[in-house]
Amino acid sequence: MFKFILLLAIVVLSSCLSIPTKESSYLEFNTGISQLTNSLMTDLQRFKLFKNTSNIVLNPFLDVDNGQILQASLDIEKLIIAETQKHFKYIDIARIEPQKLTNARYVLNGIIKYEANKSAQKKHYKISASIVDLTNKSIVTNHTVYIQSSGLNYQPTPSYQDNPMYFKGKPLQHIISSVNSPVGSKIDTSYYDFVKIKALLTVAQQVYDEGKYKQAYILFKNILKQPSSEIIEIYGGLYAVTFKLGLLKEAEVNFSKMVAIGMQQGTLPIKFLFKTDLTNFLNIPELKQQYNIWLRQISKYLKNNSDKCIHIIGHTSISGLYKYNKKLSKSRANNIQKRMSKIFRGIMQRSKTIGKGSDEVIVGTKPDSNENAIDRRVEFKVVDCLD
Repeated sequence: MFKFILLLAIVVLSSCLSIPTKESSYLEFNTGISQLTNSLMTDLQRFKLFKNTSNIVLNPFLDVDNGQILQASLDIEKLIIAETQKHFKYIDIARIEPQKLTNARYVLNGIIKYEANKSAQKKHYKISASIVDLTNKSIVTNHTVYIQSSGLNYQPTPSYQDNPMYFKGKPLQHIISSVNSPVGSKIDTSYYDFVKIKALLTVAQQVYDEGKYKQAYILFKNILKQPSSEIIEIYGGLYAVTFKLGLLKEAEVNFSKMVAIGMQQGTLPIKFLFKTDLTNFLNIPELKQQYNIWLRQISKYLKNNSDKCIHIIGHTSISGLYKYNKKLSKSRANNIQKRMSKIFRGIMQRSKTIGKGSDEVIVGTKPDSNENAIDRRVEFKVVDCLD
């Protein structure tokens, strides 16, 4: 007990000291990840007093604002594994997968937060991580570092890039909870079931990222045979891979599942890509084909669920004048509503269009690029239908 209290005091103190109060408190990327790794593993080693090797599986770090795995996530993962292998010989760490999870005692979770409101020339990030003890079902340690960089690679991995929505579902919620919970607190009873699904999902996504679509299709389908697997991320993976394989009817069914889950959660953040400064979609045939699927299934859901009403909310990046972006985002929402009305006429009475401009950017960079495409999104939010 004394050791645990001592560890808790050290962790709390180090966490307080890590909060940056000035620009110089931010670290270069490699240095920051090295510090994060050493803080986590030193706490773990001190707490465990290793005599035998202990196994850790590492969950890919998620962007806290959209739940996606980024190329930066993979960079962080490589550095953590290399640093651990170099300095902590009694700790065996590897990317999460089902077989590794079977032998693991610990899970390392992490999140990335882009701090868009910093005014300096360089970009700033908050990167937090925790280690969960699967045996004791508790948080062993957590730490945060602050990174200053010319720009981390915010391009989503292919499996996330090709998904029609960004995700803030159960996987992200579980990871945020584990990272933000105090050391010593117990994890949710459903956490291990989540980790098992996450291990399967991570493998399927990695196979997809390697372009092995037929194999990825089988893996995603097999996940649905597991308990508690009816989550939007699974159907998102299935949608992307069935579209890649030309299974358009099945892709549409998978998207309809995503719509149903998203509507139950109250929001559908869709990745419609518009031409710069225009309300028209990008002139890419493959995207236009997908947009027809998306609009058709959202309209169909609303037609079949008369108790649901929505706000169609347009967003823009921070590029351009504020007032202009407000008007542009509203026009984009109007465009979506008009397109949906051709499928379901009742949408005009069951929806309201709103333009947020750049008020709710997620990435918050400029100029416009793939990095901040998610800022130029249209969201559907479920609201009460007024009499």
